[in-house]
Amino acid sequence: MKLKFREPSAETRRAVCRAALYGEVHDPEARIREVTGHRYARLLNSGNAAILLLSHRLEGPFLVPDQGGWRGFRRIPEITGREVLSVETDRGLLDPDVLDARLDETGARALLVTSFAGYTAEQPIRELSDVCRSHGALLVEDASGSVSDPLGRLCNGKISDIIIASTGAPKTVNAGGGGFISTSIPEIVQQDMLLSALKADPYVRAAVALEMEAAERNLTETLRACSYLKENLEGALHPERRGINVIIPSGDPQGDVSRLRRVIDAGGRSIFTRCPSYDRVLESAVAVEVKNLDVDCLTYENLEEMAELISSTMGATRPR
Repeated sequence: MKLKFREPSAETRRAVCRAALYGEVHDPEARIREVTGHRYARLLNSGNAAILLLSHRLEGPFLVPDQGGWRGFRRIPEITGREVLSVETDRGLLDPDVLDARLDETGARALLVTSFAGYTAEQPIRELSDVCRSHGALLVEDASGSVSDPLGRLCNGKISDIIIASTGAPKTVNAGGGGFISTSIPEIVQQDMLLSALKADPYVRAAVALEMEAAERNLTETLRACSYLKENLEGALHPERRGINVIIPSGDPQGDVSRLRRVIDAGGRSIFTRCPSYDRVLESAVAVEVKNLDVDCLTYENLEEMAELISSTMGATRPR
């Protein structure tokens, strides 16, 4: 089976060329503010740059999920001497009551969490935000996978104090590079040498400006595809929650990934992740990275064939 890996659009590539050749100027921050509802937005050179900026701006300690987050949550704040502590989850999914107790115990000043646990399960962001605010802690949402959420539950500045995102490929804002930070707290984005060092170049600005317009369709179609696959793949984790990938327990994740790559091809690039992995789940499983696929290939016929191939390929190794 042949599928298409998600790439920046031809229109985006042309915009990058015009920015390089003719100095065209783009203002993606205006669109970012419109989407998030925050007062301020800054385009940076990566999503990790946004975490680094926060690590300088905020006092610690920081809380992060014990799995299903982004590895940079744990590694980058330590560069600046910030303490990073974990909070227990259900396969990446946070329980507001558990968070409440952990904030009481640690006195953490911020929670860093991705919109989707392991990309597969929508976090209860509003409930987590309420808990954080009751403790005077900030909720930092990594919305790399959820920009332009059609339901408005994710990447929403009325709920999350700070929103960060990667806009590299393959992401919901699929610009091939860059990232952003959005907030209504002016001190977070005050102009200084650090912010200047982390800013994105003009070519990334052009790409992000164009790809922001495609984000809602990318997300909506990916959510639809994952919902279908969860319904049709036995044992998929968090089947009742929205997500942009599908994680399936496996008794032989390395072998399953190898076999799946032979029967489902995305232009020579992989759409399968072997677990255990902090970024997904800390157990033996295979993540089907639907978020990596061009949404034009997420047709019903292709999804049906994918479900059949994944089921037949993993059938012998799926835990009972």
